[in-house]
Amino acid sequence: MSSDLDRRLRAYQGRPAACGTGKDPVNAPMIRHWCEAIGDRNPAWAGKEPLAPPAMLQVWTMAGLSGGPPVDPPGGPSGSPPPSALPELTALLAESGCTAVVATDCEQEYLRPLRPGEVITFESVIESVSPRKKTRLGHGHFITTVMEIRADGIPAGRHRFRVLRYAPGAPPEKPAGPRPERPRPVVNRDNAGFWDGVAERRLLIQRCTACGRLRFPWLPGCAACGSPHWTTVESAGTGTVHSYVVMHHPPFPAFDPPYAVGLIELAEGVRMISNVVGVEPGRITVGMPVRLEFLSAGEGQLLPVFRAVEPGRRMLPPMTVPITRTLIVAGALASRDFQDVHHDPEAARAKGAPDIFMNILTTNGLVGRYIGENFGPRAVIEKMAIRLGVPNYPGDTLTLTGTVAEDGDPREVTVTGVNALGRHVSAAVVLREAGR
Repeated sequence: MSSDLDRRLRAYQGRPAACGTGKDPVNAPMIRHWCEAIGDRNPAWAGKEPLAPPAMLQVWTMAGLSGGPPVDPPGGPSGSPPPSALPELTALLAESGCTAVVATDCEQEYLRPLRPGEVITFESVIESVSPRKKTRLGHGHFITTVMEIRADGIPAGRHRFRVLRYAPGAPPEKPAGPRPERPRPVVNRDNAGFWDGVAERRLLIQRCTACGRLRFPWLPGCAACGSPHWTTVESAGTGTVHSYVVMHHPPFPAFDPPYAVGLIELAEGVRMISNVVGVEPGRITVGMPVRLEFLSAGEGQLLPVFRAVEPGRRMLPPMTVPITRTLIVAGALASRDFQDVHHDPEAARAKGAPDIFMNILTTNGLVGRYIGENFGPRAVIEKMAIRLGVPNYPGDTLTLTGTVAEDGDPREVTVTGVNALGRHVSAAVVLREAGR
């Protein structure tokens, strides 16, 4: 049966997915609503002649709450666009039990900026339909579509979009509780000052006032001269991997193996043990540069960890975004995405999620906002590809970090967003400076 279904699904590859004209021209109110929902204050998106944020590319093609076919299809009143094969494909998958849908990947190329008044037309095809896959949400099929977008008849962008149509597993009996916390550190009179510094996002190292020697971990007296007198210096937060291990076993609910535990040699000359993040464990090397950051471990607990920085790249400062219900719902509304899992908790639970969760367009917008806040209004995004991991649920916090190549134009930026459940998004962005 499965082989017959796979054969029928493959027959949809190359068939039309959507063809039409956006329900609204590019317009300033929708741009403003999007920016307010995302928190994007880039001046290029405001004023008398605003541009549309690049990450809004898909928004202008969305059917909205009323759904239905796109208005005024390309070809004019006398033209007749080919019918979409998606409803037929969706019905076939529903017959096999795949009644739920979630977006997983998005790749966009921006050929030129969009301005208010421009009319958006688009055509897309079904690029691929995967065989049945087992996912954490349930068994299902990945559908990839590719869309060409025009503004006033001029090519404006390309959009590759992947969704998972799946058979949801049994819904949880109650909303899932918070992720089990990491074991809390033991704080005593000898190391309390260190943890006080961490709470202020400072990494403090002891310095003996008698002989001047730095020491870590914290001790009540100097191992070199025996003096009990000391002060502290704040670490610059840079260092290298002196040694490391990759933990696979034993599993623990608060950790996702495999993960790396490194012995970090700080620039000040002392060494400390902590997690190495930001790179797959298999890519860590001895001598790899790392930079300090602080991980939120629940209930106000911060932990110092070290993010790997690949050679020739520099670290961008983090951006922290509280994941509120308002943000999730406002982002869905601003992107014209009325899938019930983004605003209806009961519907989300019926489809195997513990609560509503953020849609991919909002995540796209937050990555775009992060780029703008780091590179300014003159940064022009040419391409952006994002892949989703764990969901963003209400009450969590998303922390975006990134690295960029030191030289070159266009610049290649990698962005990672993590929450309490793990990695929410991985993004690859290509940008250049305006006028180049």
